Amino acid sequence: MANDTSTKPSFSAGRKWTIGFNVVVASLAVLALVVMVNYLGVRHYWRFQFSDRGQMKLSPQTVNVLRSLTNEVAVTVFFDAQGEEELYSLVSSLLKEYNYLNPAISIKTVDPMRQPGKAQLVLAEHKLTNPKDKNFIIFYCAGHQRIVYQNELSDYDLQAVISGKSKEFKRIGFTGEMLFTAAIFNVANPRTYKAYFLQGHREHNPELTGEPHGYAKFAALLKEENNIQPERFSLQGTNEVPMDCQLLIIAGPRIPLSDSELERIENYLKQGGRLFALLNNMALGKRSGLEKILAKWGVDVADNMVFDPKNSPTGSDLLTARLSDQHPVVKSLVPDALRIRLILPRAVGRLETGVPKVDAPKVDLLAATSEGGTEATEIRGGVPYLNPYRGQQATNFPLIVAVEQGGIKNVTDHGTTRMVVVGDSLCLDNEIIDSVPGNYYFASQAVNWLLERPQILLSGLGPRPLKEYKLIMTDSQRQSVQWLLLAGMPGAVLLLGGLVWLRRRR
Repeated sequence: MANDTSTKPSFSAGRKWTIGFNVVVASLAVLALVVMVNYLGVRHYWRFQFSDRGQMKLSPQTVNVLRSLTNEVAVTVFFDAQGEEELYSLVSSLLKEYNYLNPAISIKTVDPMRQPGKAQLVLAEHKLTNPKDKNFIIFYCAGHQRIVYQNELSDYDLQAVISGKSKEFKRIGFTGEMLFTAAIFNVANPRTYKAYFLQGHREHNPELTGEPHGYAKFAALLKEENNIQPERFSLQGTNEVPMDCQLLIIAGPRIPLSDSELERIENYLKQGGRLFALLNNMALGKRSGLEKILAKWGVDVADNMVFDPKNSPTGSDLLTARLSDQHPVVKSLVPDALRIRLILPRAVGRLETGVPKVDAPKVDLLAATSEGGTEATEIRGGVPYLNPYRGQQATNFPLIVAVEQGGIKNVTDHGTTRMVVVGDSLCLDNEIIDSVPGNYYFASQAVNWLLERPQILLSGLGPRPLKEYKLIMTDSQRQSVQWLLLAGMPGAVLLLGGLVWLRRRR
């Protein structure tokens, strides 16, 4: 009986064919399911971030801009990643998110070191004979292009270097989303604006590039990032504010304006004009006369120099200690604790009156010192003089305000007068504007708010802080981890294999 059992086949031939047929059918069914799932997945997918702190999670402002985009935008990443792997990875990942959200944004990558032929074609196609940096990103749409260079994509901790705490420029923020979204908006909506710089009173010159107090960097910001064409003009003689002036910029006049000039500026504002006023500090000049006009719009300008010792990297400057988290000009700076650097600023705040009028302009405080702010009201030869007979009372001083008044009677062209008034003009000159990130972003946000560009104002969209995580262990902890990796984990695998071997022997 035992010999019969050992020689009898366990499966009949028919059963073998049946099992084989079932295996083939089941395999085909699984393969068909995989193909169908992939087919549906390509056309109907849902992407999401596992963490709210995801580095590449797009802001609502960017999502709105991309969803409203109907034109084709070609993006060329001209980048040699060697030595800049982290930055290239950030750029590449961010642009992929843009493409996922709107396929109208096409992305092409060219490595000039590995693809010299393609690189030359890109340079010729976009007429780039002498780029400002070796790595850059080109945004192109219907004949309009905007280039974002590598050196614009990072914020560095300059404050630590200025104060002498560090000699190393450490990257602390990534500005890709802010610049890329603005670039896409600008090339897809190529409307240009006109901004006029008042000249004739020793103001900052927007055409001076090599002079530290020139305004060339600010003028470049207007032109390249905001589609604003800057020009100079004078009110001397019978000149009026140009009819096509959409933004009037008065930057640090050191010679007082005449009454007739002030009258023409006042008429411009009454017609719904937009003014970016950066007042001269008292060390460089006396009252310009603008103070009288600003007082009529509810702005109080003091003849002083404000100090904030606890927030002063060099002693003659200060970093704003308080920024409004409500106003669109500065609220995007608040989450990342960015601050605006001012040089010996004058106090600029709301003019207090007895009974406010119903139709009075709305004056919002944008920036102020800490409660430890002090002032000097006596200046001799450009040097602040602290009166020893007058006690220095510490308090928080207002430094920057925004003014708005809508519904101006008999005005239909603009309708709303807007102003941003700063107690210092050096903060946007060639030397200071990019000394800390806050100045640059404040300048950009201010002109966008003044021109009422809500889509590109990108309120709340600022640089992304780069997070750095450090694992700190003692010597004993490091040794334990070393033994765990070298002996513990391989030993566990050997032990498991041994148990399986013993089990099978039984």
